[in-house]
Amino acid sequence: MKVRPTLLMLGPMLVKLGPYLVKLRPMLVKLGPIIVKLRPMLVKLRPTLVEV
Repeated sequence: MKVRPTLLMLGPMLVKLGPYLVKLRPMLVKLGPIIVKLRPMLVKLRPTLVEV
């Protein structure tokens, strides 16, 4: 599991990005339905992404 170290590295970056994320939230709300539609495709792609 290589996820945890990267999450620890991303922590400070997420703190810095916090204000931007707040600004982006309305856009994310708009994108929500699109992301839901894309999720099945992402699930299909995930095995190939893991291999890379």
